[in-house]
Amino acid sequence: MRFGVQLQPDHCTWEEMRDTALLAEQLGYELLFSWDHFIPLRGDTSGRALEGWQILPAWGALTTRIRIGMLVTGNTYRNPGVLAKMAMTLDHITNGRAILGIGAAWNETEHRMYGIDFDTPGVRLAKLDESCRIIRSLFENKRTTHRGKYYTFTEALAEPKPVQRRLPILIGGGGERKTLRTTAKYADMWHGFGPPAQIAHKMEVLRAHCQEVDRDPDEIEITSGFDPGLCLRDSEREVEARRADVGKRIGSPVMGPLPIWRVEDALKRLREYEGVGVTTVIFGMGSPFDTETMRRFAAQVRPKFAAVAAA
Repeated sequence: MRFGVQLQPDHCTWEEMRDTALLAEQLGYELLFSWDHFIPLRGDTSGRALEGWQILPAWGALTTRIRIGMLVTGNTYRNPGVLAKMAMTLDHITNGRAILGIGAAWNETEHRMYGIDFDTPGVRLAKLDESCRIIRSLFENKRTTHRGKYYTFTEALAEPKPVQRRLPILIGGGGERKTLRTTAKYADMWHGFGPPAQIAHKMEVLRAHCQEVDRDPDEIEITSGFDPGLCLRDSEREVEARRADVGKRIGSPVMGPLPIWRVEDALKRLREYEGVGVTTVIFGMGSPFDTETMRRFAAQVRPKFAAVAAA
């Protein structure tokens, strides 16, 4: 199993994003993601939010090993040809470490603020499907011509091609009729949200779509978050102190159930994800970034998990 971190770029500084990314690589995490939102999603929504795609190439230039991508890009925010060029450039900056994460986009407030059309769910999902087809063609073909319902490309060039033989497209989302069908057609990675049982169900649906479109489901890497979150500490009191720090930063109390905080519970959860076919787990975190959990996971959880797997 591989492990990654998603650093959410709201209520934080570039220096925090930079230093935590370098720590993730130092600690041996394999993947590093940001997210694609123009305003904070947590707490005070009028607070600061760095632009995610500007962060990725900066990370790429500073790191040497960790894979870098967006979890996930909002398809409606950019023309698919522009996005393909951005991803290919990132692949050159990182010498073949880019991942293009993409989804249909959902945040109506952002769309309204920035004057971006916010279509019905059906239209946004249709646009995602069409975009993925175009992007894969631009990645691989000398010229791309496409006349679809939403996008038109005429003898479009996209050079230089990715460093990787196949730059992976990661699709995030669990819509069973459309998102997972688009995943079956175009994705190299699928990111699902929720506990292991929910991921298992979505994978059954994905396999059915793969059969319908004549795709080997084993070609698609399964990634997931860590439900209900991870905050490794020695006591619940320390977890609550961490939540208080986050609340102070974002200007709003952190509510909801406690995340997993014991090493043995984290190991149990990882085995459950592994048991349903997840091969990559990504820990999402907002500022102030939980570097203590990152360090504890690398030193206390991952070695034990690897030892059990080896045995």
